[in-house]
Amino acid sequence: MIRTIAVILVLATPAMATQDGWPALYDVSGVAADDVLNLRAGPSVSEDIIGTLSADTTDVEVVRPNDAGTWGLVNSGEGSGWVSLAFMARQGGQWHGQMPNVTQCFGTEPFWSLKQDGATIALSTPSEATRSGLISGRFRSQTRVDRFAFQGSFFPSDAGERDVLLSLRTEACSDGMSDRAYGISVDMFLSGSDDPEANGLYSGCCTIAPLAK
Repeated sequence: MIRTIAVILVLATPAMATQDGWPALYDVSGVAADDVLNLRAGPSVSEDIIGTLSADTTDVEVVRPNDAGTWGLVNSGEGSGWVSLAFMARQGGQWHGQMPNVTQCFGTEPFWSLKQDGATIALSTPSEATRSGLISGRFRSQTRVDRFAFQGSFFPSDAGERDVLLSLRTEACSDGMSDRAYGISVDMFLSGSDDPEANGLYSGCCTIAPLAK
């Protein structure tokens, strides 16, 4: 039975709310409509240009800034590069210690993916067809501002009901398959299946970038 949605909200302290959280979503800003924002191999105008962002690009996930806070690391294709934050506008409400608005978590060996849209989740694993479900709880650590958890259940099917618990950490993460960078790592524990091979711990990375429509 799907549990009633119960979201635990914990208010941030004023000090936490004044600090920027990472990763964060940005929009390209201050670039002429007929121009582009260069994506560079390193956080400097002297580094090679490896890509571009159009002047109207929005919802760009900046994984982290450089030490000076003047450049941001973003993903492009199968790699990552740096953009000048002077031409990026940070979207509001993204403070240090805030529960990240994760849109997708995934891992390799085995390949798995969990997508989130509001309270709805969809899970794909090598041993099962995609299953839909609901988040039943969101939790922030009582002792750490960089630790979070999501709890959910998937709709009953011929394979039985499944439960999932995701433990999130805001830290550098690699997908192990590309040169892309992520700012959230995850451990996902699946339980409830009659097939022991389908239960267990899955590890990977998460993104806050909007899912492609």
